[in-house]
Amino acid sequence: MSELEEFKIISLGDSGVGKSSIFRRYTENKFDEDTMSTIGLAFADKELTLKNKEKVKLKLVDTGGQERYKALTKNYYKNANGVLFVFSHNDKESFDHIIEWVTLFDENCNKAEIPKFLIGNKNDLKKFDEQENFDGFIKEHNILRYISTSAKDNINIKEIFRDMAEIINQTTNKKTTQTKVEKKLKKKKPGRCQQCYGPDNMN
Repeated sequence: MSELEEFKIISLGDSGVGKSSIFRRYTENKFDEDTMSTIGLAFADKELTLKNKEKVKLKLVDTGGQERYKALTKNYYKNANGVLFVFSHNDKESFDHIIEWVTLFDENCNKAEIPKFLIGNKNDLKKFDEQENFDGFIKEHNILRYISTSAKDNINIKEIFRDMAEIINQTTNKKTTQTKVEKKLKKKKPGRCQQCYGPDNMN
C-alpha cells in the first residue's frame, strides 16, 4: 500500500489563544479548559478524505507562542504547506500581534505561495467586534480565508482543516501538472514549424 501524501499545516499566534485546543479538538474530539501552553513545539497526525475520495495525511505542527520559542519554531516554517494565524476573540492584543506572526512566517518560509488562514478562536466568549478589521487584514496580507471558531463548542473546527486540505491539494496538483508540462517541453527537440516553413511559405 502506497504511503499517503502528507500536508504539513503549522499554527502561529500568541500563547493562550487556543492553538493546541483547536488541534486537539480536531484530532481527538476533546477539549480541556486547563490545557497548558505549548512548550516549544507539539505534533499530531490526522488522516482526511478529500472531495475526490483521495486520502491524505495532515501533519499538524503546534508552536509555542512565547517570545523565547520564536527562534526555535521558525525553523519549522520551511516546507509548510499551509499556515493558521490564530488569535482569540476575547483578546484584542492577540489580534494586533498577528501582523508580527505573518511577517515572521513570510521571512522564514521558503515557498512563494502558501495557503494562509486567519482563525479567530474562542467565539463562545464575549468578543471584540472588529469584523471590518478582520476583512481588511486578510486582503492586505494575502490571507485566503477568515474563520471564526470555538474549540470548546466545536464550532468550525473541521471546516478549517477540510478547507485548507482541499486548497493545498489543488495547489499541489496545479504545480505538479505545470512541472510535467515543462519537462515534456524540454524533451521535445526543436523543429521547423510546418505551418510557417512549409513549401508554400518558403522563399
